[in-house]
Amino acid sequence: MNKLIELGKKHNIDIEIFKEKNNSTDISTLNDKVKLFQITNVTSYIIKAIKNNRCVKIVTENINDVEEIINTLEEIFNTSDNKNSNKLCSGNVKNKVKDYEKIDNTKVKEDLLSLNELKNKYSCIKTVEAEFSHAEIGKFITNELNNCDMEDETYFNSYGASVTVEKNNQTRVLYIGFYTKEYNFDEFKEYLLKKLDYLLIKLDSTSVETKKYKVLLANNVVASILSTFSASFQSKGIYLNESVLSDKLNKKIFSDKITIIEDSPNGILNSNFDSEGTLKKKQVLVDKGTFVKEINNIEYAIKLEKDATGNANGVNNLYIEKGSKTFDELVKELNNGIIIDEAYGFHAGVDKKTGNISVQAEGLLVQNGKITKGLNMIILSTNFFEVFTNVIEVGNDLSKFSLSVSTPSLLLDNITIAGKE
Repeated sequence: MNKLIELGKKHNIDIEIFKEKNNSTDISTLNDKVKLFQITNVTSYIIKAIKNNRCVKIVTENINDVEEIINTLEEIFNTSDNKNSNKLCSGNVKNKVKDYEKIDNTKVKEDLLSLNELKNKYSCIKTVEAEFSHAEIGKFITNELNNCDMEDETYFNSYGASVTVEKNNQTRVLYIGFYTKEYNFDEFKEYLLKKLDYLLIKLDSTSVETKKYKVLLANNVVASILSTFSASFQSKGIYLNESVLSDKLNKKIFSDKITIIEDSPNGILNSNFDSEGTLKKKQVLVDKGTFVKEINNIEYAIKLEKDATGNANGVNNLYIEKGSKTFDELVKELNNGIIIDEAYGFHAGVDKKTGNISVQAEGLLVQNGKITKGLNMIILSTNFFEVFTNVIEVGNDLSKFSLSVSTPSLLLDNITIAGKE
């Protein structure tokens, strides 16, 4: 790293290096057998270079050949037309984890293998695959120009399961993911069982008549929607008029019940600074329905004369402030309507500039406060603003299937569900 910085100086290039080390232990099982036990150590670098007030970046996993890197940077400087101002960080921060969580790999193996016992309770289960990963991450930033020396450490656990079921000549596969800070297999298993029970109900599914319904969006679906539009809060897209939130700052865009916060230092994947060295802190983006704050990196902070918000890598621990009601209480309040617990195709069925959403979905029909049957062959047809405006109630069940976005379930009114009946 020091050689690269020194060689950069000879080429009149000021260099800053962001180094990230990922150490992970991965265990996976298939039915009653351990399929994988693996320890991985990966280091990557983001090289930020400034020359003649112009800035470029490259990403690499190897910085041993410093001359090749400098030559690559020079080539990019010669071809890039980006003239936006930037700067190197000047921080001097060290946040180290005093004691990493001790993971008992034998206990993890036993827990994962115990999921095979679900076959005894559910005769329709054919295969059970499960996985667990414990990740430890170290981030480091250094440059010579501003004597920057920053260090941050964090860790988290991830769980996953794939359960194949066969019933009535149908084969369905349930996939779930789950993240926690501390090891909590019981919480993951409880979540898996709930999703499995819903899947079994949906094995006997029908469609519905196309019309507007009272709809309960499960927290994972709400999280998918917010994740899809999370970049809309960034100054770059707003400035370039590519964001659904262009011209919406300081305007009411959602229901009073919706407050959206980013709090990176206190997330499951907690982060105290971004890859540019900007310190991260809790920030409210939407306050009781009003869009109050854009997020940005250093480049667009300078361009728009705003403070950098520490979002060079996008959002982290973005969440909707939870309400007080449990999911079961929301089901009862739904009374007669539809639960959407899965939705697919957000990469293709969303227009990020208009906010329009049209994605394949499945769920459950609720009559008189009780789930009566499964639903498939339906389309969730709505809009980003409609989802967060037509809010009746906000649940208290923050999702855990994403490291960057967490949301509660939302009870909504007047949402179009397109069906085949």
